Amino acid sequence: MSTVCVIGGGPAGSTFAARMAQLGHDVCLVERQSFPRRHLGESLSPGVLPLLEMTGDRQSVAARALRVRTVSVKWEQKREVREDPREQGLIVDRGDFDQLLLERASALGVRVLQPAVVRELSGGDGGWSLSVEGHGRTVRLDADLLADARGRSGGPAGSRRRTGCRTLALYAYWRGANLPRQPRIEAGREAWYWGVPLPDGTYNTLAFVDVKCFHDRGRPGTSKATLAARFLELLRRSAIMAGCDDAQRIGSVLATDATPYLDEHCATPSMIKVGDAALAIDPLSSSGVQKAIQGALSAAIVANTLLRRHDMTDTALDFYRSSLAEASERHCRWAAGHYDKVVEQGGGPFWQDRAAGPMAVAPPPPRKLLDARALSATSVGLSRHLEFVDLPCIDGEFVVLKPAVRHPGLEGPVAYLGGQELTPLLRRLPVGSTPLEIARSWSDRIPLESGLAIAGWMLNRGILVSHELGPGEGER
Repeated sequence: MSTVCVIGGGPAGSTFAARMAQLGHDVCLVERQSFPRRHLGESLSPGVLPLLEMTGDRQSVAARALRVRTVSVKWEQKREVREDPREQGLIVDRGDFDQLLLERASALGVRVLQPAVVRELSGGDGGWSLSVEGHGRTVRLDADLLADARGRSGGPAGSRRRTGCRTLALYAYWRGANLPRQPRIEAGREAWYWGVPLPDGTYNTLAFVDVKCFHDRGRPGTSKATLAARFLELLRRSAIMAGCDDAQRIGSVLATDATPYLDEHCATPSMIKVGDAALAIDPLSSSGVQKAIQGALSAAIVANTLLRRHDMTDTALDFYRSSLAEASERHCRWAAGHYDKVVEQGGGPFWQDRAAGPMAVAPPPPRKLLDARALSATSVGLSRHLEFVDLPCIDGEFVVLKPAVRHPGLEGPVAYLGGQELTPLLRRLPVGSTPLEIARSWSDRIPLESGLAIAGWMLNRGILVSHELGPGEGER
Protein backbone atom coordinates (compact mmCIF):
# COMPACT_ATOMS: atom_id res chain seq x y z
CA MET A 1 0.00 0.00 0.00
CA SER A 2 1.43 3.36 -1.07
CA THR A 3 1.27 6.45 1.12
CA VAL A 4 -0.11 9.64 -0.44
CA CYS A 5 -0.06 13.13 1.08
CA VAL A 6 -2.47 15.76 -0.24
CA ILE A 7 -1.88 19.42 0.60
CA GLY A 8 -5.13 21.38 0.34
CA GLY A 9 -8.69 20.40 1.22
CA GLY A 10 -10.74 22.25 -1.39
CA PRO A 11 -12.90 20.41 -3.94
CA ALA A 12 -9.91 19.17 -5.94
CA GLY A 13 -7.90 18.04 -2.92
CA SER A 14 -10.82 16.32 -1.18
CA THR A 15 -11.97 14.59 -4.37
CA PHE A 16 -8.46 13.41 -5.23
CA ALA A 17 -7.90 12.14 -1.67
CA ALA A 18 -11.27 10.34 -1.59
CA ARG A 19 -10.65 8.64 -4.92
CA MET A 20 -7.12 7.55 -3.93
CA ALA A 21 -8.53 6.02 -0.73
CA GLN A 22 -11.11 4.16 -2.84
CA LEU A 23 -8.24 2.83 -4.95
CA GLY A 24 -6.65 1.34 -1.84
CA HIS A 25 -3.96 3.86 -0.91
CA ASP A 26 -3.08 5.22 2.53
CA VAL A 27 -3.98 8.91 2.24
CA CYS A 28 -3.34 11.89 4.51
CA LEU A 29 -4.73 15.34 3.73
CA VAL A 30 -3.40 18.58 5.22
CA GLU A 31 -5.64 21.66 5.20
CA ARG A 32 -4.53 24.93 6.76
CA GLN A 33 -7.97 26.49 7.34
CA SER A 34 -10.84 25.44 9.57
CA PHE A 35 -14.09 24.62 7.75
CA PRO A 36 -16.61 25.95 7.04
CA ARG A 37 -15.22 29.20 5.63
CA ARG A 38 -16.52 31.54 2.98
CA HIS A 39 -15.03 30.99 -0.47
CA LEU A 40 -15.67 32.09 -4.04
CA GLY A 41 -16.98 29.67 -6.64
CA GLU A 42 -20.55 29.29 -5.38
CA SER A 43 -22.09 28.69 -8.84
CA LEU A 44 -21.74 25.09 -9.97
CA SER A 45 -22.24 24.05 -13.58
CA PRO A 46 -24.54 21.09 -14.41
CA GLY A 47 -21.67 18.64 -14.83
CA VAL A 48 -20.65 18.73 -11.15
CA LEU A 49 -23.26 16.34 -9.74
CA PRO A 50 -22.49 13.42 -12.10
CA LEU A 51 -18.80 13.76 -11.19
CA LEU A 52 -19.60 13.64 -7.46
CA GLU A 53 -21.29 10.28 -8.01
CA MET A 54 -17.83 8.70 -8.17
CA THR A 55 -16.97 9.51 -4.56
CA GLY A 56 -20.50 9.36 -3.13
CA ASP A 57 -20.95 13.10 -2.56
CA ARG A 58 -23.82 13.68 -4.97
CA GLN A 59 -26.85 13.26 -2.71
CA SER A 60 -25.54 15.32 0.21
CA VAL A 61 -24.52 18.20 -2.07
CA ALA A 62 -27.75 18.16 -4.09
CA ALA A 63 -29.83 18.24 -0.90
CA ARG A 64 -28.25 21.51 0.27
CA ALA A 65 -27.86 23.39 -3.01
CA LEU A 66 -30.14 25.97 -4.59
CA ARG A 67 -31.41 24.96 -8.02
CA VAL A 68 -31.07 27.61 -10.72
CA ARG A 69 -34.08 27.92 -12.99
CA THR A 70 -33.59 31.41 -14.42
CA VAL A 71 -30.63 33.72 -14.99
CA SER A 72 -30.85 37.40 -15.89
CA VAL A 73 -28.31 38.10 -18.66
CA LYS A 74 -27.29 41.36 -20.34
CA TRP A 75 -24.36 40.37 -22.49
CA GLU A 76 -24.89 41.85 -25.92
CA GLN A 77 -27.47 44.62 -26.35
CA LYS A 78 -30.64 43.70 -24.51
CA ARG A 79 -31.35 42.06 -21.18
CA GLU A 80 -32.94 38.63 -21.30
CA VAL A 81 -34.04 35.99 -18.83
CA ARG A 82 -32.71 32.55 -19.69
CA GLU A 83 -34.71 29.67 -18.28
CA ASP A 84 -33.68 26.08 -17.60
CA PRO A 85 -36.79 24.04 -16.72
CA ARG A 86 -34.53 21.16 -15.64
CA GLU A 87 -32.79 23.41 -13.06
CA GLN A 88 -29.42 21.82 -13.72
CA GLY A 89 -27.25 24.66 -12.41
CA LEU A 90 -26.59 24.82 -8.67
CA ILE A 91 -25.64 27.49 -6.14
CA VAL A 92 -23.94 26.36 -2.96
CA ASP A 93 -22.45 27.78 0.17
CA ARG A 94 -18.83 26.97 -0.58
CA GLY A 95 -17.96 26.64 3.08
CA ASP A 96 -20.65 24.00 3.47
CA PHE A 97 -19.87 22.39 0.08
CA ASP A 98 -16.15 22.03 0.80
CA GLN A 99 -16.83 20.65 4.27
CA LEU A 100 -19.19 18.00 2.86
CA LEU A 101 -16.53 16.84 0.39
CA LEU A 102 -13.84 16.73 3.07
CA GLU A 103 -16.09 14.80 5.47
CA ARG A 104 -16.79 12.25 2.73
CA ALA A 105 -13.06 11.82 2.14
CA SER A 106 -12.59 11.22 5.85
CA ALA A 107 -15.41 8.64 5.84
CA LEU A 108 -13.59 6.80 3.04
CA GLY A 109 -10.50 6.48 5.22
CA VAL A 110 -8.53 9.65 4.50
CA ARG A 111 -6.63 10.94 7.53
CA VAL A 112 -7.39 14.67 7.77
CA LEU A 113 -5.08 17.11 9.57
CA GLN A 114 -6.97 20.40 9.97
CA PRO A 115 -6.16 23.16 10.67
CA ALA A 116 -2.57 22.30 9.98
CA VAL A 117 0.36 23.85 8.12
CA VAL A 118 3.25 22.22 6.27
CA ARG A 119 6.36 23.74 7.82
CA GLU A 120 9.01 21.66 6.05
CA LEU A 121 8.90 19.74 2.79
CA SER A 122 11.73 17.82 1.19
CA GLY A 123 12.16 14.97 -1.23
CA GLY A 124 11.53 14.13 -4.85
CA ASP A 125 11.30 11.01 -6.96
CA GLY A 126 12.50 8.88 -4.03
CA GLY A 127 9.62 9.98 -1.80
CA TRP A 128 8.71 12.94 0.37
CA SER A 129 9.18 13.97 3.98
CA LEU A 130 6.93 16.59 5.58
CA SER A 131 6.79 18.37 8.89
CA VAL A 132 3.19 19.36 9.67
CA GLU A 133 2.17 21.62 12.55
CA GLY A 134 -1.35 21.62 13.93
CA HIS A 135 -3.17 21.82 17.27
CA GLY A 136 0.06 22.76 19.02
CA ARG A 137 2.09 19.76 17.93
CA THR A 138 4.28 18.73 15.02
CA VAL A 139 3.77 15.55 13.00
CA ARG A 140 6.31 13.96 10.64
CA LEU A 141 4.87 12.43 7.47
CA ASP A 142 6.52 10.28 4.81
CA ALA A 143 4.83 9.86 1.45
CA ASP A 144 5.48 8.00 -1.78
CA LEU A 145 3.50 10.60 -3.71
CA LEU A 146 2.68 14.24 -3.02
CA ALA A 147 -0.44 15.96 -4.40
CA ASP A 148 -0.43 19.76 -4.44
CA ALA A 149 -4.03 21.01 -4.22
CA ARG A 150 -3.35 24.44 -2.75
CA GLY A 151 -5.02 26.33 -5.57
CA ARG A 152 -3.45 29.55 -6.76
CA SER A 153 -1.20 29.61 -3.70
CA GLY A 154 0.22 26.18 -4.50
CA GLY A 155 3.91 25.75 -5.28
CA PRO A 156 6.17 28.14 -7.16
CA ALA A 157 4.36 30.11 -9.87
CA GLY A 158 7.35 30.14 -12.22
CA SER A 159 6.07 27.16 -14.20
CA ARG A 160 2.68 28.75 -14.85
CA ARG A 161 1.99 30.00 -18.36
CA ARG A 162 -0.68 32.68 -18.48
CA THR A 163 -3.40 31.72 -20.98
CA GLY A 164 -5.49 34.89 -20.85
CA CYS A 165 -5.48 38.52 -19.82
CA ARG A 166 -4.53 39.41 -16.27
CA THR A 167 -7.84 39.71 -14.45
CA LEU A 168 -8.82 40.80 -10.97
CA ALA A 169 -12.07 39.77 -9.27
CA LEU A 170 -13.48 42.33 -6.83
CA TYR A 171 -16.34 41.11 -4.67
CA ALA A 172 -18.48 41.75 -1.61
CA TYR A 173 -21.42 40.11 0.16
CA TRP A 174 -24.72 41.81 1.01
CA ARG A 175 -27.82 41.32 3.15
CA GLY A 176 -31.24 42.87 2.56
CA ALA A 177 -34.95 42.23 2.14
CA ASN A 178 -35.08 42.82 -1.62
CA LEU A 179 -31.97 41.09 -2.89
CA PRO A 180 -32.19 39.32 -6.28
CA ARG A 181 -33.44 35.74 -6.17
CA GLN A 182 -31.81 34.74 -9.44
CA PRO A 183 -28.23 35.10 -10.71
CA ARG A 184 -27.43 38.17 -12.78
CA ILE A 185 -24.72 38.46 -15.42
CA GLU A 186 -23.88 41.68 -17.19
CA ALA A 187 -21.29 43.06 -19.58
CA GLY A 188 -20.13 46.57 -18.71
CA ARG A 189 -17.87 49.02 -20.49
CA GLU A 190 -14.63 47.96 -18.82
CA ALA A 191 -15.69 45.03 -16.64
CA TRP A 192 -18.20 42.23 -16.44
CA TYR A 193 -20.43 41.54 -13.47
CA TRP A 194 -21.85 38.55 -11.71
CA GLY A 195 -24.47 38.52 -8.94
CA VAL A 196 -25.06 35.28 -7.03
CA PRO A 197 -27.89 34.74 -4.47
CA LEU A 198 -26.64 32.26 -1.87
CA PRO A 199 -28.48 29.60 0.17
CA ASP A 200 -28.16 31.61 3.41
CA GLY A 201 -30.02 34.60 1.89
CA THR A 202 -26.95 36.72 1.20
CA TYR A 203 -25.96 38.03 -2.22
CA ASN A 204 -22.46 38.00 -3.70
CA THR A 205 -21.56 40.71 -6.20
CA LEU A 206 -18.46 40.36 -8.35
CA ALA A 207 -16.79 42.65 -10.88
CA PHE A 208 -14.04 41.29 -13.12
CA VAL A 209 -11.61 43.98 -14.25
CA ASP A 210 -8.30 44.22 -16.04
CA VAL A 211 -5.38 44.29 -13.61
CA LYS A 212 -3.34 46.85 -15.56
CA CYS A 213 -6.24 49.29 -15.68
CA PHE A 214 -7.21 48.87 -12.05
CA HIS A 215 -3.64 49.30 -10.81
CA ASP A 216 -2.84 52.15 -13.17
CA ARG A 217 -0.15 54.71 -12.48
CA GLY A 218 -1.06 57.11 -9.72
CA ARG A 219 -4.08 55.04 -8.64
CA PRO A 220 -2.67 51.90 -7.05
CA GLY A 221 -5.99 50.89 -5.50
CA THR A 222 -4.30 48.91 -2.74
CA SER A 223 -5.88 50.37 0.40
CA LYS A 224 -9.15 48.94 1.65
CA ALA A 225 -10.87 52.31 1.41
CA THR A 226 -9.75 52.86 -2.18
CA LEU A 227 -10.61 49.28 -3.12
CA ALA A 228 -14.14 49.65 -1.72
CA ALA A 229 -14.66 53.04 -3.38
CA ARG A 230 -13.63 51.82 -6.80
CA PHE A 231 -15.69 48.63 -6.48
CA LEU A 232 -18.81 50.57 -5.51
CA GLU A 233 -18.19 52.91 -8.42
CA LEU A 234 -18.12 49.92 -10.74
CA LEU A 235 -21.33 48.51 -9.24
CA ARG A 236 -23.15 51.79 -9.85
CA ARG A 237 -22.43 51.40 -13.57
CA SER A 238 -24.27 48.07 -13.65
CA ALA A 239 -27.73 46.76 -12.81
CA ILE A 240 -26.79 43.73 -10.75
CA MET A 241 -27.83 45.63 -7.60
CA ALA A 242 -30.96 47.16 -9.15
CA GLY A 243 -33.85 47.24 -6.66
CA CYS A 244 -31.55 46.58 -3.69
CA ASP A 245 -31.87 49.97 -1.97
CA ASP A 246 -31.93 48.42 1.51
CA ALA A 247 -28.87 46.21 0.95
CA GLN A 248 -26.15 46.33 3.59
CA ARG A 249 -22.65 45.15 2.83
CA ILE A 250 -21.24 42.36 5.00
CA GLY A 251 -17.55 42.87 5.71
CA SER A 252 -14.94 44.36 3.42
CA VAL A 253 -14.64 44.51 -0.33
CA LEU A 254 -12.16 41.83 -1.30
CA ALA A 255 -9.97 41.17 -4.34
CA THR A 256 -8.45 38.01 -5.77
CA ASP A 257 -6.55 37.08 -8.88
CA ALA A 258 -8.77 35.54 -11.60
CA THR A 259 -6.19 35.22 -14.38
CA PRO A 260 -6.33 31.92 -16.31
CA TYR A 261 -3.13 29.87 -16.55
CA LEU A 262 -1.68 26.44 -17.13
CA ASP A 263 1.10 24.92 -15.04
CA GLU A 264 3.43 23.28 -17.54
CA HIS A 265 5.21 21.25 -14.84
CA CYS A 266 2.07 19.73 -13.36
CA ALA A 267 3.38 16.23 -12.65
CA THR A 268 6.50 14.14 -12.00
CA PRO A 269 6.81 10.45 -11.10
CA SER A 270 6.20 11.32 -7.43
CA MET A 271 4.26 14.61 -7.50
CA ILE A 272 1.04 15.79 -9.10
CA LYS A 273 -0.75 19.14 -9.03
CA VAL A 274 -4.55 19.13 -9.03
CA GLY A 275 -7.26 21.76 -9.33
CA ASP A 276 -6.20 25.38 -9.64
CA ALA A 277 -2.65 24.41 -8.74
CA ALA A 278 -2.46 22.87 -12.23
CA LEU A 279 -5.04 24.71 -14.33
CA ALA A 280 -7.11 27.86 -13.84
CA ILE A 281 -9.72 28.69 -16.48
CA ASP A 282 -11.44 31.98 -17.29
CA PRO A 283 -14.13 32.68 -14.64
CA LEU A 284 -16.59 33.49 -17.42
CA SER A 285 -17.28 29.77 -17.84
CA SER A 286 -18.53 29.40 -14.24
CA SER A 287 -17.19 25.83 -14.44
CA GLY A 288 -14.00 26.18 -12.40
CA VAL A 289 -15.24 23.84 -9.66
CA GLN A 290 -16.38 21.28 -12.21
CA LYS A 291 -13.01 21.40 -13.97
CA ALA A 292 -11.19 21.06 -10.62
CA ILE A 293 -13.20 17.97 -9.62
CA GLN A 294 -12.97 16.44 -13.08
CA GLY A 295 -9.22 17.02 -13.13
CA ALA A 296 -8.85 15.54 -9.64
CA LEU A 297 -10.60 12.32 -10.68
CA SER A 298 -8.29 12.00 -13.70
CA ALA A 299 -5.29 12.87 -11.54
CA ALA A 300 -6.16 10.02 -9.17
CA ILE A 301 -6.00 7.49 -12.02
CA VAL A 302 -2.71 9.01 -13.15
CA ALA A 303 -1.32 8.82 -9.61
CA ASN A 304 -2.53 5.24 -9.20
CA THR A 305 -0.69 4.36 -12.41
CA LEU A 306 2.49 6.10 -11.22
CA LEU A 307 2.42 4.14 -7.96
CA ARG A 308 1.45 0.69 -9.28
CA ARG A 309 2.45 0.54 -12.94
CA HIS A 310 6.00 1.88 -13.16
CA ASP A 311 6.28 0.68 -16.75
CA MET A 312 3.54 3.17 -17.65
CA THR A 313 5.05 6.21 -15.91
CA ASP A 314 5.83 8.15 -19.08
CA THR A 315 2.45 7.30 -20.59
CA ALA A 316 0.61 8.46 -17.46
CA LEU A 317 2.55 11.73 -17.31
CA ASP A 318 1.99 12.39 -21.02
CA PHE A 319 -1.74 11.76 -20.59
CA TYR A 320 -2.09 14.19 -17.67
CA ARG A 321 -0.06 16.97 -19.26
CA SER A 322 -1.82 16.71 -22.60
CA SER A 323 -5.31 16.48 -21.07
CA LEU A 324 -4.71 19.67 -19.07
CA ALA A 325 -3.28 21.47 -22.10
CA GLU A 326 -6.26 20.44 -24.24
CA ALA A 327 -8.74 21.53 -21.57
CA SER A 328 -6.96 24.88 -21.25
CA GLU A 329 -7.07 25.52 -24.98
CA ARG A 330 -10.70 24.44 -25.25
CA HIS A 331 -11.79 26.83 -22.47
CA CYS A 332 -9.70 29.67 -23.93
CA ARG A 333 -11.45 29.33 -27.28
CA TRP A 334 -14.87 29.21 -25.63
CA ALA A 335 -14.21 32.32 -23.52
CA ALA A 336 -12.73 34.28 -26.45
CA GLY A 337 -15.88 33.58 -28.45
CA HIS A 338 -18.11 35.00 -25.73
CA TYR A 339 -15.93 38.08 -25.25
CA ASP A 340 -16.06 38.60 -29.01
CA LYS A 341 -19.86 38.89 -28.87
CA VAL A 342 -19.45 42.09 -26.85
CA VAL A 343 -16.74 43.34 -29.22
CA GLU A 344 -19.23 43.01 -32.08
CA GLN A 345 -21.53 45.36 -30.17
CA GLY A 346 -18.82 48.01 -29.79
CA GLY A 347 -16.95 46.71 -26.74
CA GLY A 348 -13.68 48.51 -26.03
CA PRO A 349 -10.14 47.42 -25.08
CA PHE A 350 -11.20 45.24 -22.12
CA TRP A 351 -13.29 43.07 -24.46
CA GLN A 352 -11.01 43.28 -27.48
CA ASP A 353 -8.02 42.00 -25.49
CA ARG A 354 -9.99 39.03 -24.19
CA ALA A 355 -11.54 38.21 -27.54
CA ALA A 356 -8.06 37.89 -29.03
CA GLY A 357 -7.68 34.37 -27.63
CA PRO A 358 -6.45 31.31 -29.52
CA MET A 359 -7.49 31.42 -33.15
CA ALA A 360 -10.41 29.15 -33.86
CA VAL A 361 -9.64 26.03 -35.85
CA ALA A 362 -11.04 26.41 -39.36
CA PRO A 363 -13.93 24.00 -39.85
CA PRO A 364 -13.46 21.31 -42.47
CA PRO A 365 -14.89 22.17 -45.88
CA PRO A 366 -18.52 21.09 -46.33
CA ARG A 367 -19.00 17.60 -47.66
CA LYS A 368 -21.93 16.16 -49.50
CA LEU A 369 -23.82 14.20 -46.86
CA LEU A 370 -25.33 10.88 -47.83
CA ASP A 371 -29.09 10.54 -47.46
CA ALA A 372 -30.84 7.41 -46.16
CA ARG A 373 -31.00 5.86 -49.63
CA ALA A 374 -27.30 6.50 -50.26
CA LEU A 375 -26.38 4.91 -46.93
CA SER A 376 -27.53 1.59 -48.35
CA ALA A 377 -26.36 2.11 -51.94
CA THR A 378 -22.99 3.94 -51.87
CA SER A 379 -19.82 1.97 -51.27
CA VAL A 380 -17.24 3.68 -49.04
CA GLY A 381 -13.70 3.11 -47.89
CA LEU A 382 -11.14 4.52 -45.47
CA SER A 383 -9.62 7.90 -46.25
CA ARG A 384 -6.03 7.79 -47.47
CA HIS A 385 -5.27 10.46 -44.84
CA LEU A 386 -6.30 8.21 -41.92
CA GLU A 387 -3.54 7.14 -39.50
CA PHE A 388 -3.54 4.69 -36.60
CA VAL A 389 -1.59 5.92 -33.56
CA ASP A 390 -1.17 5.04 -29.87
CA LEU A 391 -2.95 7.36 -27.45
CA PRO A 392 -2.72 7.46 -23.61
CA CYS A 393 -6.22 6.87 -22.20
CA ILE A 394 -7.90 6.03 -18.91
CA ASP A 395 -8.96 2.39 -18.81
CA GLY A 396 -10.49 1.46 -15.47
CA GLU A 397 -8.07 2.32 -12.68
CA PHE A 398 -4.98 2.94 -14.83
CA VAL A 399 -3.67 4.98 -17.72
CA VAL A 400 -2.85 2.76 -20.67
CA LEU A 401 -1.98 3.12 -24.34
CA LYS A 402 -4.90 2.56 -26.67
CA PRO A 403 -4.90 2.50 -30.47
CA ALA A 404 -6.52 5.64 -31.87
CA VAL A 405 -7.26 7.26 -35.22
CA ARG A 406 -5.83 10.54 -36.46
CA HIS A 407 -7.23 12.47 -39.43
CA PRO A 408 -7.25 16.11 -40.64
CA GLY A 409 -11.01 16.21 -40.04
CA LEU A 410 -10.50 15.64 -36.30
CA GLU A 411 -9.19 18.10 -33.72
CA GLY A 412 -6.91 15.37 -32.35
CA PRO A 413 -6.51 11.59 -32.10
CA VAL A 414 -9.68 9.74 -31.07
CA ALA A 415 -9.69 6.35 -29.36
CA TYR A 416 -13.35 6.09 -28.26
CA LEU A 417 -16.65 7.21 -29.72
CA GLY A 418 -19.90 6.62 -27.85
CA GLY A 419 -18.05 4.28 -25.48
CA GLN A 420 -16.75 2.14 -28.36
CA GLU A 421 -13.12 1.73 -29.37
CA LEU A 422 -12.84 3.02 -32.94
CA THR A 423 -9.70 1.25 -34.12
CA PRO A 424 -11.00 -2.33 -33.77
CA LEU A 425 -14.11 -1.33 -35.73
CA LEU A 426 -12.06 0.20 -38.54
CA ARG A 427 -9.56 -2.63 -38.75
CA ARG A 428 -12.40 -5.06 -39.54
CA LEU A 429 -14.04 -2.76 -42.07
CA PRO A 430 -15.50 -4.70 -45.03
CA VAL A 431 -13.89 -3.50 -48.27
CA GLY A 432 -16.22 -1.75 -50.73
CA SER A 433 -19.24 -1.94 -48.43
CA THR A 434 -22.03 0.56 -47.91
CA PRO A 435 -22.39 2.34 -44.53
CA LEU A 436 -25.42 0.16 -43.81
CA GLU A 437 -23.42 -3.01 -44.51
CA ILE A 438 -20.58 -1.73 -42.35
CA ALA A 439 -22.97 -1.07 -39.45
CA ARG A 440 -24.42 -4.56 -39.84
CA SER A 441 -20.92 -6.08 -39.76
CA TRP A 442 -20.43 -4.48 -36.32
CA SER A 443 -23.73 -5.82 -34.95
CA ASP A 444 -21.99 -8.49 -32.88
CA ARG A 445 -20.40 -5.64 -30.88
CA ILE A 446 -22.84 -2.74 -31.04
CA PRO A 447 -26.52 -2.20 -31.91
CA LEU A 448 -27.26 -1.37 -35.54
CA GLU A 449 -28.50 2.13 -34.65
CA SER A 450 -25.22 2.92 -32.85
CA GLY A 451 -23.22 1.49 -35.74
CA LEU A 452 -25.04 3.71 -38.23
CA ALA A 453 -24.39 6.74 -36.00
CA ILE A 454 -20.66 5.96 -35.87
CA ALA A 455 -20.53 5.39 -39.62
CA GLY A 456 -22.32 8.69 -40.19
CA TRP A 457 -19.91 10.49 -37.85
CA MET A 458 -16.94 9.12 -39.82
CA LEU A 459 -18.54 10.08 -43.13
CA ASN A 460 -19.13 13.66 -41.95
CA ARG A 461 -15.47 14.00 -40.95
CA GLY A 462 -14.00 12.42 -44.04
CA ILE A 463 -12.70 9.27 -42.33
CA LEU A 464 -14.96 7.26 -44.61
CA VAL A 465 -15.12 8.48 -48.21
CA SER A 466 -17.29 7.43 -51.14
CA HIS A 467 -15.59 5.31 -53.78
CA GLU A 468 -17.41 7.46 -56.32
CA LEU A 469 -15.30 10.51 -55.44
CA GLY A 470 -12.18 11.32 -57.36
CA PRO A 471 -8.71 11.09 -55.78
CA GLY A 472 -8.59 13.35 -52.75
CA GLU A 473 -12.10 14.77 -53.41
CA GLY A 474 -14.10 15.37 -50.28
CA GLU A 475 -10.96 15.10 -48.12
CA ARG A 476 -8.74 17.73 -46.63
